[in-house]
Amino acid sequence: MVDENEKIEGIGLTNLNIPTLDIEDLDLDAIDAAKAEAVEDESGGALTYAIIGSGQGGGRIAKAFYDLGYKKCIAFNTAKSDLAYLDLPDEHKFYVDYYGGQGAGKDQEKGRQAYESKNQEIFNKMRQIFGENIDRILVCVGVAGGTGGGSVQTLIDMAKRYFTYVGKDDASERVGVVASLPTTGESASPTVAKNAYNRMTELCVSAANGEFAPLIIIDNDKIKKLYPQLTVKQFWPTLNNTVAGLFHIFNLLATKNSNYTAFDPADYDTIMKSKGCMIFGVTSVKNVEDETSVSIALKQNLEKTLLAGGFDLTTAEGAASIVVGGTKLYEEVPGLMDSIEYGFDTLATLTGGAIIHRGIYEDSTKENLVAYTIVGGLDIPQKRLDELKKFLRIQ
Repeated sequence: MVDENEKIEGIGLTNLNIPTLDIEDLDLDAIDAAKAEAVEDESGGALTYAIIGSGQGGGRIAKAFYDLGYKKCIAFNTAKSDLAYLDLPDEHKFYVDYYGGQGAGKDQEKGRQAYESKNQEIFNKMRQIFGENIDRILVCVGVAGGTGGGSVQTLIDMAKRYFTYVGKDDASERVGVVASLPTTGESASPTVAKNAYNRMTELCVSAANGEFAPLIIIDNDKIKKLYPQLTVKQFWPTLNNTVAGLFHIFNLLATKNSNYTAFDPADYDTIMKSKGCMIFGVTSVKNVEDETSVSIALKQNLEKTLLAGGFDLTTAEGAASIVVGGTKLYEEVPGLMDSIEYGFDTLATLTGGAIIHRGIYEDSTKENLVAYTIVGGLDIPQKRLDELKKFLRIQ
């Protein structure tokens, strides 16, 4: 894990401005006065999430979650035009009016100031949409932007204080972050590269120290390389819908019963509380008759995930592997259970002996076998951060 006071070459973490907001600073009477009947969650998952999207990138991610039934969702932005183009109901959008609607212009200090100046109004909006019946809050941002990257620490702090306000303990374990990294082309701008490097480094250290959990890093550049056939119009919806969809699947599977081995809500909650970074993926198992097929699929999950790479998997605190297969496969393929168990054991080895939460489910509508993997408690993806650092014009 990374020490809180460790300095990355060229940038002192101790110089980063991390704002704090005390619950006592907020006008609770005004918050109660703003209270409306909270929006109902329609995701059907084991845990009820509230989603905060900040900036253009964060708003897109939030919209993908909203479409999956996560209706306790708010997109915040300092740019009116970005909100106007975001296909969400108006009550789920909040304009942070501080710079006349022009946005923060890649200036993260401006983003921070804008949100801090409107903390009362933001908290009121959270109360109106979220209500009290929530288990976790996800803060979604693009770390290179002025609004998203500049506001993320303020929003994390406010989300934790929101749980204090509604009377729930362990606030640091209830707030997670989904943060996206820029592409190589975007990182060619020194300002973009510096924003992304500073903010992601800060978030990684905070996550490793357990200040929130988990940190999920979307790597836009990795996705461009894995799926070069995507058009400009397809790129963002495909990216955000896939990441939100995979996240949603684990939340759903934790509600399902199994005649074999169940991945229950307690297993899921344990994984989500793992401090540090998290990755997840899905792969269809090929050649199910081969005893190594599930093991190979689980490895591919970790290699081809749309999330950031460069992690040392042996630092994992916990992981889960869930296999969903068709009835016919389970009835007719000899040795399949041994292959599945071997896959689980392989994941345990890859993650340095981490506890592996397991699930085996039967789906009569499927004809194939699909393996889902989630790994939590990972240390900083230093290799990916070093790649970003190459674009910085600092010594």
